[in-house]
Amino acid sequence: MSTSLHLASHLPSSVPSMTLAAHAAEPWIPQLQSISTQVAQDGAVELDSATRKEGAALARMIMVDLEHPGDLIDRIIHQPGENALIRIAIDTGLFLALTESSSPLTAEALASKINVEVTLLERILRGLAAMHAVKETGLDEYSPTKVSKAFTSAKGASMACIFGDLLSPPWSKLPQLLKATGYRNPTDPDWTAFNIAFNTKDHMWDVMGSDPELLRNFGIFMATQTVGRLNFLDFYPAKKQLIDGYESELNTGGVMFVDIGGARGEEALEFRRRHPGHPGRLILQDQADTLKQVPVSEGLEMMAHDFFTPQPICGARVYYFRRIFHDWNDALSLKILQKTAAAMAPGYSKMLINDIVMPRRGASSFATTQDLLMMSLFSSLERTEQQWRDLLQAAGLKILRIWSTQGAVESIIEAVLA
Repeated sequence: MSTSLHLASHLPSSVPSMTLAAHAAEPWIPQLQSISTQVAQDGAVELDSATRKEGAALARMIMVDLEHPGDLIDRIIHQPGENALIRIAIDTGLFLALTESSSPLTAEALASKINVEVTLLERILRGLAAMHAVKETGLDEYSPTKVSKAFTSAKGASMACIFGDLLSPPWSKLPQLLKATGYRNPTDPDWTAFNIAFNTKDHMWDVMGSDPELLRNFGIFMATQTVGRLNFLDFYPAKKQLIDGYESELNTGGVMFVDIGGARGEEALEFRRRHPGHPGRLILQDQADTLKQVPVSEGLEMMAHDFFTPQPICGARVYYFRRIFHDWNDALSLKILQKTAAAMAPGYSKMLINDIVMPRRGASSFATTQDLLMMSLFSSLERTEQQWRDLLQAAGLKILRIWSTQGAVESIIEAVLA
């Protein structure tokens, strides 16, 4: 079967807008079951990212259209409970025990493995089975599913922890913040939903930096959050746009790529992996505490740097930012841009911004929830194309091109000195 499956081709055109009475719903069930089987079979091979996202979006739309409004309310309102069950399954080792077992486990056997009271575990397992996070293979017998396996990964475990402990609570306080501001767009980084949720005047980065466990999980989260997504090098032609134009005489430090605020340097290392013969040095810049957690990698230099201060590497070929500016309002983002622009060589240096470019219409659920998360944490935002153009112009930069592709979460904004 082709890996370019488009689910829409299997559905009557009336499905997206259908409202089915109970007596009319039954004929659709075999068709939906057939589609589910086909998707499961195709899922065994590598579907392209665009197909996966298109199919998942259509499936969500069908689910909403099929649900009674009362059921829809119940499902949405109870989603935090499902997140809590996922976290419990990670903390107890439940998912890991099921995944490592060569055969299904009874609740009693699993309770013994992970040291959880069996009565409590049975309640947890029933909830997980209802959300397809585990599979009921018999009475009080369970096996792992795609969901449970996903959350044994570094990405799944770290995200569940960092969101549960740090990032999700501010979401619940966002309505309170907006009501208090008279429903004005938040722009003050010193008064956020995060401050309300944690009853603190400190910035999120300061809170996280004071907690080694949060900092550790955040580092893993940043290193793995792109798993399942396209890398920018999948659609940005780095050799043509960057490597072919490298000129050592214009680059006094001999630097090809500066990964600014790059956490563990995954993007710089991926650049080196795909272009092993590239000229010039690779430099990772971040806060000193962050860099202490970064393993030493041959060919990657580490430099402690605060991007609100002047950029010490002058004349590099590329200054790269990934998911940095959505953490900061326009005034603070402008300061970061200006400090970097001052180090760029006219007609040579490029700035690459790997970030969401929010569409004015048809934005994805991921993009819009990220926007609300930035609002909750920092009183910042995910920007539209025009907002990006205005911001970069104010910093003395101009956009050469915005690169993206179907199925990509982020885009690459390629800019130079104006």
